[in-house]
Amino acid sequence: MFDLRYHVASLAAVFLALIIGILVGAGLATRTDVEGSERRVLQDRIEELEQRNDDLVAQADLLRRQREAGADYITNTYLPLMNGRLRGKRVALLFTGQPDDSALDAVEQTLQDASGPSVVEREAFALPIDPEQVMDALDPQFSGLTMEEVGRRLGEELVEGGETPFWDALIPVLVQDHRGDPSTESDAVVVAHTGVATDAPTRMFFDGLYAGLAGSGVPVVGIEGTGQRPSRIPVYKANGVSSVDSVDTQIGKLALALLLAGGAEGQYGLQRTADDGTLPAPIEP
Repeated sequence: MFDLRYHVASLAAVFLALIIGILVGAGLATRTDVEGSERRVLQDRIEELEQRNDDLVAQADLLRRQREAGADYITNTYLPLMNGRLRGKRVALLFTGQPDDSALDAVEQTLQDASGPSVVEREAFALPIDPEQVMDALDPQFSGLTMEEVGRRLGEELVEGGETPFWDALIPVLVQDHRGDPSTESDAVVVAHTGVATDAPTRMFFDGLYAGLAGSGVPVVGIEGTGQRPSRIPVYKANGVSSVDSVDTQIGKLALALLLAGGAEGQYGLQRTADDGTLPAPIEP
């Protein structure tokens, strides 16, 4: 026979089981509600991301169509805008180091498309500059000049033409590729900075050369091709001359023609270094 203590203990066990069941059931119900809430949040997030993805796809498609329209517009207007732009302009091309066939091709194509003559003078410097050879080659009356002053004189003579005592004396010791006649006056100058000045005399020489060109009063434009590394645009900008990147593209050639024709000075092209935009404002040919 069960005594009272056993009966109380049994009732306590039953009540404890009931309490545990209630708590477990409540916990499961709460967990189900939490999971359901989390699912709703995730579903809302998925729908938001899907909408953003659709928006981005639409924007990318719009940009693609705008790019294609822009490319078509450039192709259709390139030759009319170039026609006659450089007619009669005498353009000199200067390589501050090794000649670059791609740069030469881009300049010649620009001149051809803009109704201009071919490059009238082309010079490519042999680096590094040897100051002793330079001074030995010059007339003794110029013996006291610095390398910067020599560079400046060469820059001025390249534009002015006529009597060119510095070019005449220094072509044999400074120039590795020479085409044309230094005595020919230049209406504009294109510079392709293909060499690197690794010593003080060469740096001083180029500082003077750029100063002579920049102060000549004619358009001076530094160029580089698409994706050139390292970029030479900072060199041109630091020396006070305009520049065009991506000169191997139609946009680059048009920018070059506009600058050589007297367009607003600045840095133009398609790269981040184009501080002044893609193209200078067109002016009447």
